[in-house]
Amino acid sequence: MTAPLPATRADVRGIWSLRRQREDWLIARGIDQWRPGEVPVSVIREQVDRGEWYVLREEEHHVIAGLRLLWQDPDFWGPDDGTAIYVHGLMLDLALAGEGLGAQLLGWAAAQGALQGKTRLRLDSAATNPRLATYYEDSGFSRQGQRQVGDFFEVILWERPIATTG
Repeated sequence: MTAPLPATRADVRGIWSLRRQREDWLIARGIDQWRPGEVPVSVIREQVDRGEWYVLREEEHHVIAGLRLLWQDPDFWGPDDGTAIYVHGLMLDLALAGEGLGAQLLGWAAAQGALQGKTRLRLDSAATNPRLATYYEDSGFSRQGQRQVGDFFEVILWERPIATTG
């Protein structure tokens, strides 16, 4: 896998399209997580402008995977003690599911955290998605709690240590 690159404004529609693909997939399976159209293009554009999105592209501008990296996440995790990096919105084109790309992206995110001295990789998932919970458990994450976040669904908070070198 080549490393994800910082998203540009040219990637906004591609990120949004991946999100919509996943929203429709979740709804078709009766999983109450991402609801169709709940994140407008304008929100993704703002996140890209803040430098939060990283993408993998096929050819020049076709986004095939993406994730947001945050250095704090008070809305989901509360105050940060400076030891964690946070992943949101990890997604890849459904045609690539099962090829290990998600695990590679999580490894890349952990490496970005390690470069900044972080020792923990954190993320969350909808409590209503047991398949995703199993995926994170199998990926070495441990449950750190469960909480209701605003008007969103209830989430499970996940954490995995970041391997340090040296």
